[in-house]
Amino acid sequence: MTYPLPSYAVSVWVAGDNLMVAFPPVRGEHGHTIKLPISPAGLSTALAILKDRVTADDLRISQRGTPSQWDIDTNQLYKAMVASRAAEKAARQREKDEAAAFLEELGL
Repeated sequence: MTYPLPSYAVSVWVAGDNLMVAFPPVRGEHGHTIKLPISPAGLSTALAILKDRVTADDLRISQRGTPSQWDIDTNQLYKAMVASRAAEKAARQREKDEAAAFLEELGL
């Protein structure tokens, strides 16, 4: 790996149930961070953002490759990710309920 990092690089980490993507400051602006869900759709969105950053002409906030949290929250893809996350949570709860009912039938 060569240093310094490319100008289009970002920092990524996990905090709780969120995938955090931090964008560095550009041309005197403040840097900012967005939250994505930890899910296949969230990771896919993060990778799409990284791909956009490589070819973006302007890396200021709310531009292609540097979305704001508002851009993410109002995007239909993000809404689909949230719905997918809720469906996964409901499926896990159903599995737990079915397992509890089965154990109860066995008298355990």
